[in-house]
Amino acid sequence: MVDRRLWMMSLGWVLALLAPIGVVAAENDQLLATVDRPAVVTATAATALEHSAVQPSRAIITVTGFQPPQDGATVEFVVRAQRRGTETEPEIGRFGIFPHTQFKVPDPARGQRFGFPLPKELANGGPVKLEVQLVPLRGDGKGATLELGGAEIR
Repeated sequence: MVDRRLWMMSLGWVLALLAPIGVVAAENDQLLATVDRPAVVTATAATALEHSAVQPSRAIITVTGFQPPQDGATVEFVVRAQRRGTETEPEIGRFGIFPHTQFKVPDPARGQRFGFPLPKELANGGPVKLEVQLVPLRGDGKGATLELGGAEIR
């Protein structure tokens, strides 16, 4: 009984210490994409990365919410990456939400994840800024939104 109580108290302290870190990390990010404004999130390495030709680094984006356009049109999302201090912002991939229906999850651990290989010049350590732009494929895309829950490099 005492061991369980001590374990629960320790877990509570760990969660209390970790909670502010997530808020601070997302403070400068724009996590909601619309037709007029892209979402911007900073991806950092989850662990120490070992780069190899066999397994390149990937940027993993977590999507926690999606609202389709009001007119029922189709949209896709274009992902661009940029290292701080550089001006180039290459496109690293595109994705769509299927089924094309509204969803929202409160916990990023339950969000949909999309992975994109990073070019070698972006995979060599340090944070990478990811920009996710909402692009209408048909119609004007008004009312469509995409909410990000975060990003990481693996």
